[in-house]
Amino acid sequence: MRIAFAYESAYPWFNGGIEKRRYNILKALSKSKKYELHMFTLYRPGMPGREFEYEGVKYHCVGVGTEISSMYKGSRRSMLMSIKFALLLFLHIWKYRFDIIDTDSFPFLHIPLLYIYAKLRRTYLVTTWHEVWSKEFWKGYLHRLGFVGFFFEYLSAKLPSMHIANTSTTKKLLRQYFSVEPKKVLVLPAAVDQEEVERFLAKHACKQENKFIVANRLVFHKRTDIAVKSIKGVDAKLVIIGKGPELSNLKELAKQLGVDKQVVFKQDLTEQQLYEELCTSLALIMVSEREGLSLITAEALSLGVPVVVSSNTSLPPEILKYCLRSKTEDVHDLLLKIRKNAAAYKQSYLKQRKEVLAEFSGAASEAVYNAISRAREAK
Repeated sequence: MRIAFAYESAYPWFNGGIEKRRYNILKALSKSKKYELHMFTLYRPGMPGREFEYEGVKYHCVGVGTEISSMYKGSRRSMLMSIKFALLLFLHIWKYRFDIIDTDSFPFLHIPLLYIYAKLRRTYLVTTWHEVWSKEFWKGYLHRLGFVGFFFEYLSAKLPSMHIANTSTTKKLLRQYFSVEPKKVLVLPAAVDQEEVERFLAKHACKQENKFIVANRLVFHKRTDIAVKSIKGVDAKLVIIGKGPELSNLKELAKQLGVDKQVVFKQDLTEQQLYEELCTSLALIMVSEREGLSLITAEALSLGVPVVVSSNTSLPPEILKYCLRSKTEDVHDLLLKIRKNAAAYKQSYLKQRKEVLAEFSGAASEAVYNAISRAREAK
């Protein structure tokens, strides 16, 4: 079976939650001899070329990716790279034939073109969803052009033959906003590489250090400023890992609050370095207002690290049940509590990490794509 995957960027050359999740799925599927796997993406520094094979997957770079500093205009994603990717993907994929194409829904513009390709090539089009945005959200995000964004999201829900949702919440929203039939949506979290986590823990003692961690793209909706404000008066460091347009604002905020010596900013960490930072921390702070599944949350939990989330989080029940919830204004108090009782929190989270690994590993990937293949044959 020939399966093509498509997204603007690919792990390990671009480190993001969507990219790492896709990598985990590809890694799981590549162990089976019955799949021929292709990945269509944009070229990133460090890739061995424009056409190459990596860990059993054939990569096709349809163009050059935009630097993360240029991917945003203020707090919003620039449409330039999305338009570029949509057009280049259509032009490059046309010469190939596949049984299945699985593409991430966001940023939506490429879905109609892939639908045309799928119809002409008799390929089964599948869309993977990490978040589902409402009409009200689009109005706030693009203002007068919000209806355009919602229209393309609507097409992304209606055109494909089948969908993959990262959580039960995402599946529920597809039905609520776009009337997608539940039988056309399969749920596949696949957020954690179980072998990688176990291998890491076998080699590292993970001795706790006096620090809290934030690891995400530094954009407005991630609300990293709450972590900076909450660390004031807590006898611990705050390590912020990530890039994005909010970086300078966060540095200025730390300076204004007098915690600039307490807050450390880091970028471009390897997976091993990220795991080291996580497993030696007191807790991960995840206060983003908009998350689908949050790979970094699943990874922290699988390492036995407590995760602090705000009460208005959008994290789904599957992962939220493992986290420490707090009102936004009380995050500071929760950090103080964790700092005071660090050993007890650590012990409690180490006990549940096996359960997290079982729920969020990529082990179910093959069963999901086998189900998609059966649906394609029955069509």
